Amino acid sequence: MRMHSTVPGHTAQRPHHAAHRPTAHAARFTAPPTPTGLSGPARLHGIVLLALAVAMLLAAPVAHASSHETLDVRSALLLDMSTGRIIYEQNADEPIPPASLTKVLSMYVALDQVRAGKASLKDTVKVSRRAFSTGGSRMFLKQGETLTLDDLLEGMAVSSGNDASVATAEHIGGNVDNFVQMMNAKTRALGMKNSVFRNPHGLPAAGQHTTARDMLILSRAYLAQYPEALRYHSTRYIKHNKVITTNKNPLLGNCEGADGLKTGWVFASGYNLISTVKRGKTRLLAVVLGAETTQVRAQEVNRLVEAGFRSVAGGGKRVSTLLADMKPADYALNLHKTNSEAYAELRKTSKAAKARKTSVAAAKASEDAKASPVQKKSKRKKASATAQKSAPKASQPSARQASATPKATKAKATAQTQAKQPARKAVAKSEDQEPAPKAARKKASSTKSTADKTPAPGKKAAPREVADKQG
Repeated sequence: MRMHSTVPGHTAQRPHHAAHRPTAHAARFTAPPTPTGLSGPARLHGIVLLALAVAMLLAAPVAHASSHETLDVRSALLLDMSTGRIIYEQNADEPIPPASLTKVLSMYVALDQVRAGKASLKDTVKVSRRAFSTGGSRMFLKQGETLTLDDLLEGMAVSSGNDASVATAEHIGGNVDNFVQMMNAKTRALGMKNSVFRNPHGLPAAGQHTTARDMLILSRAYLAQYPEALRYHSTRYIKHNKVITTNKNPLLGNCEGADGLKTGWVFASGYNLISTVKRGKTRLLAVVLGAETTQVRAQEVNRLVEAGFRSVAGGGKRVSTLLADMKPADYALNLHKTNSEAYAELRKTSKAAKARKTSVAAAKASEDAKASPVQKKSKRKKASATAQKSAPKASQPSARQASATPKATKAKATAQTQAKQPARKAVAKSEDQEPAPKAARKKASSTKSTADKTPAPGKKAAPREVADKQG
């Protein structure tokens, strides 16, 4: 049974049946006949009493609604994780489609496989056609692209990416059907008695349903086993393939201590939300299913959390009593704040990244400038040694030849000496082609040998000024 109630100033619309209650009461009321034979003052007094009675009947339903001890959602639960005690419950076992809350279970199964050593967050996953073509909320993956499992989990938590969910399911389970079997096996292991899942993302599927109680069981175990997973769920935005997607959790940035967990919506369920908030040593876990609008979902879960912390703080008041005492100003949220802050953070991060990149480039250029003379000198020495080894060795005359033909030997030695000079010049030319200091480049001859103009095999000869800048 769905429970409705309103409070003056609350934005949630009053159910249609509640709006007609006063008329129904008025129709059932039958005014007694006016006594005859009464004097004027007596008759006037009777009319006044009659008017007061009608007013009281008409006001009765409004007074009942103003108690506002329940939430304007289909079902809800609030758990004090510090003590393990459920401190608020409303229609907790009503079946309802889970929508994207399904992704909490999918992430749980994936992290189980990582812990078991059967997968790694660094695994590279290739996006299939099926993942790419999955509709609904998306991370905007492209078919054939590769990214890590860690990236996919972040896309599931922040973008609520159905495409990321399918890619993860295919990687972990081998295919989607196997992965769904793993999901349902997990629900049985956790004791989720009223939940059945048909896919890894929560898009509408026949027979797929859950309850607020089962979602509480799932989320409680998930946070206990993988508290580090909150880094995914508290991320405000991601950018993938030049598309920015933001986290739709309305409590992030709006509620002190909020750091997760997951939103969801399909037409058949309405707006769902699992939220966890930590203040001091107390962590509350709230589940609300079936809100009529995003605004109602945001305000009702915030109202539940605030009442929960007030109850835990002391005073002996029940959460339901505190819900009735709260004013709209205590729980109203600005839904634009989360996205606005996310985009502001993105711009700030982009500017910081650009400044950091410029600083790194400048530092590298400075280091290259300092190391350049040493590198150039080392290259010159290496080139000179290589040229000397490759230069033809002059043959030395034997002692017999020297004694037999002294004149011929002397003439031959003179010719050999003359032959050495061009070789030395070639070595000098070879050294000049390296990125030498500017002073050395000014003294170098502008004439180049044929060997200098010939590039290495498979390489294009670069202009000298480019080589100097690179050096």
